[in-house]
Amino acid sequence: MALFDNTPIERKATPGPLMPKEVNEVGTSESDTEKQFTSSVKKTPKESNLNQEGRISIISQVEGPKEALCIKYNEDFDYIGVGYNDGVIRVYQSTTGKEALQLSDDDVKNKRSPVTSIKHRPVSKVYPVTNCFTGTYANGFIKCWNYNLNQCLYSIKEKRQTFGLTYHPRVPKFVTYGDDSRICFYDEESKTMERVLLPSDNPTIHDGHTSRVFAACFHPRNNYELITGGWDDLIHYWDLRQPHAIRHISGIHMCGEGLDINMRGTEILACAFQPSDPLQIFDYASAKRVSCIEPDIYACRLYCGRYASKDFIVSGGTDQNLFRVIDMQTITTVANITGLPGAVYALDLGPVKKKVEKPKDHSARPKSDISLVPKIAFISAKKVFQIECY
Repeated sequence: MALFDNTPIERKATPGPLMPKEVNEVGTSESDTEKQFTSSVKKTPKESNLNQEGRISIISQVEGPKEALCIKYNEDFDYIGVGYNDGVIRVYQSTTGKEALQLSDDDVKNKRSPVTSIKHRPVSKVYPVTNCFTGTYANGFIKCWNYNLNQCLYSIKEKRQTFGLTYHPRVPKFVTYGDDSRICFYDEESKTMERVLLPSDNPTIHDGHTSRVFAACFHPRNNYELITGGWDDLIHYWDLRQPHAIRHISGIHMCGEGLDINMRGTEILACAFQPSDPLQIFDYASAKRVSCIEPDIYACRLYCGRYASKDFIVSGGTDQNLFRVIDMQTITTVANITGLPGAVYALDLGPVKKKVEKPKDHSARPKSDISLVPKIAFISAKKVFQIECY
């Protein structure tokens, strides 16, 4: 599929927070690297009292040996990959919670650095199940692991702290992002960087990031467009045919994967690490705010969020440590879990549930049926939770 041609194409900027020093690649202590990747995390006591409200149940809890920073179901949803701050990806069976294997090699052992994200190539007719997790690391490594073989298939080393990776939804390509404001676009099959998206030299316009980038999301129906967010309080729109951002949304401070686009490609979900307006919906085409979802009883600075279905959003964060399910029709929280042992840095969606046929007496179910929300896995401190809505 041809992905590039040329055509032209806006910027306003607030500098991001002060950048911490570079992570040491060798011999970096756990506390130091954790501060680099999650610099604004508030420490919480080890003991916690979980409180569940609404039609939600915790179906499993697994405690790992270290602080967990990222999580991903595999393509068949029978495994959960969890990245820890010791650089190891531990793979658990989703049904039993038992650890199946650890993904680690000499690069990981000799240059200890937190796993900052885990992804896998989207399943499609052209590119079916790969049995692979691709991880990014705070010391710049990108590693693709075949978990069936317990083998690293390839490694790419970037000269920066790499915070995340997002796959293109239809072709074997991905972008990475990190502490230097560049968005790097790779072809996975050739393992080569095809292009770099970055700001221009004009300081008077906002056409690229000026600080760390923590989130990216491709448009589900457009081969060329994606959005990114980070510490400079801006969400940037990019066209892969253009070197600089084409427009932006301001006032969104992101510290995790809190960016999503609905399946129709019409709305943006923005989950921000900020005390006011942490969860907002924007119209994709106009970049105008559609709604701001109030925190209900519990305020929370958000790290992550996703569209769980066309009717529901899920999000997680800290201050307080909270996982939350929001009904988009009523714009209210319908289920949450509080009293978690730490911040909810990341979450992932499990298999989609099938719709139940309407009763013969035509007494239709409510339009937004929480029982149709897929199973969800999320991390909090050293723990991996799986939850189900009913």
